[in-house]
Amino acid sequence: MNENLISVCQMFLIPATLLFAAAGVAHSQGIKLLICLTGVATTGLWLYRVWFWTSLSVIDRRTALGLAGLYTLAWIFTLLVHLKNMVAPGYNRR
Repeated sequence: MNENLISVCQMFLIPATLLFAAAGVAHSQGIKLLICLTGVATTGLWLYRVWFWTSLSVIDRRTALGLAGLYTLAWIFTLLVHLKNMVAPGYNRR
């Protein structure tokens, strides 16, 4: 596997994972929403970086796109859940 690709994936994987923990311990919905937006942006940049990498082999590209895409979808789902919770009637807001 391409050593540069491993470094790039680690560069995005670590912050994206730490942001999941931050979203779990945040107390206000505003902070959770901000963390989710940051997570979507981080993983979106990761997906963009791998997508436009020109010198990757097919298997490396697919593996990296799969990992980046998985995290991107997870963050989008988390963001949508928090948006729904903010506007849901009767939701217990702190």
